[in-house]
Amino acid sequence: MRTALLSLALLALCACGSAPTPPGPDAPIERGPKAIALDGDPNGIWWDAATKTLFMADDQNNRVLKWTDAGGVSLVADLPPAPANGAGLGDLVRMPDGTLVVVRFGGGTAGDVVFVRPDGTSGIVPNLKPERRRIGLTLAQDGHLYVGYFVRVSNVNVGSVARLTLDGTEQEVIGALQKPVGVLAVGDSLFVSDQLAGKVYRAPLAAPQEYTTYATLPSPDLLAVGPGGLLLTGSRQGKVFSIAPTGEVAVMASGYQEPHGLAYDEENKRLFIADHDGDTSDGATHFLRIIPVE
Repeated sequence: MRTALLSLALLALCACGSAPTPPGPDAPIERGPKAIALDGDPNGIWWDAATKTLFMADDQNNRVLKWTDAGGVSLVADLPPAPANGAGLGDLVRMPDGTLVVVRFGGGTAGDVVFVRPDGTSGIVPNLKPERRRIGLTLAQDGHLYVGYFVRVSNVNVGSVARLTLDGTEQEVIGALQKPVGVLAVGDSLFVSDQLAGKVYRAPLAAPQEYTTYATLPSPDLLAVGPGGLLLTGSRQGKVFSIAPTGEVAVMASGYQEPHGLAYDEENKRLFIADHDGDTSDGATHFLRIIPVE
């Protein structure tokens, strides 16, 4: 798979607007390569084809942003107040009714799941265990949510995937993981990236505990569906990997900082990348990158 090189052009962050609006008939489609500097740190991202809107969980500022071709980057909603040690936003999904659901890492003491309704109001899913460090989230075709998390026991990671309800229940469906990061439901399968194990697992949704190794690769991050049935994931090595249905791993794109969330726009054949700057100094710059996928 070939991609064009990204440019170094930067766009400023706009902080206006709330409801997703499709681009007008004359709005140009940005296929990239483009690097958009953000006043924030996107982690999980979600492309909504119906409204032609990219939603982003801003890990730095405890909020949800959106991007459109017509309007650029703007604010969707601030999330409920985060604990003193930070929100640590992970993945997000958009429910059929327009509700956005976002997981918050919480550092082992304040993990939770929050939501933003279509009217812009937000809340916290009740009764969830705060010691669970949640990162991955996915919406299956039957409407069920699945969340990946881990806890620290005697300084050792113990990871799981659970079926989540917004009423406040988590029922474990996969155990014995180390650090599940990406969770992605595709058809009748559930894919899970374990960053410490360097594995992507595939599990039948009908019997998730019967999971098998789908691919082996370095430090896989959040997962996305790409062109032609490929599975996509970022890496701390600054690469975006594609995984074929055969399990074959290839480098789709490289030269980034730390690609976290990914989202693919099938209609316009472009890939969105949440590119995290691991530099903890005040000069850190995080990007939304857009690259064409031919």
